[in-house]
Amino acid sequence: MCPLTIKGHGKEIELCFTEGISFSEAIEELENLTNDKKSFFENSHTRVSYSGIELKYNQEMRLELIVKRLFKKDAMLVKKHCLSLKQLEYSLNQGENICLVVKKSLRSGETVISRGDVIIYGDVNPGAYVKAKGNITVIGALRGVAHITGSGKVYATYMQPSQIRIGKVCSYNKRNENVASATAVAENGEIILQSL
Repeated sequence: MCPLTIKGHGKEIELCFTEGISFSEAIEELENLTNDKKSFFENSHTRVSYSGIELKYNQEMRLELIVKRLFKKDAMLVKKHCLSLKQLEYSLNQGENICLVVKKSLRSGETVISRGDVIIYGDVNPGAYVKAKGNITVIGALRGVAHITGSGKVYATYMQPSQIRIGKVCSYNKRNENVASATAVAENGEIILQSL
């Protein structure tokens, strides 16, 4: 059995390590695989996750540096460790992309705010509010408010937001029709929904 296999999940690559592999063996396997298939990874997706191995915070930071070197500079490792406020400030000051992962549905009145990207595994129900500097991804129904303060995009597997704001552009949902998987982007002063 190969100590490292790579799986694609939509726009994400998962590094699947064999259970019980040491950190040094995992790094060696990753470097060997990418050296053998360098052209395969050059144009690959930018979001990279891992499974099968338990990493400490410092090991995860080292893995992220290797991922950026081997894949491409803007590759983002989906981290599993919670950062302290001091670590978060340091990462932001270093220009790192931060991704907040929420593994629940948001009810009316609940708010999620991130200075990076947000991924929500659940629904954003009417009355819930999500604000991010980067992208907002909802693996579920987006029926509440999605607000991006930068120039990111809003992704949802079921798009029917009460409001989307990207930068200074704002759009309210005045129709009752439902849009399946879609991306919302700001173009020419308006919010455009693009079906996926």
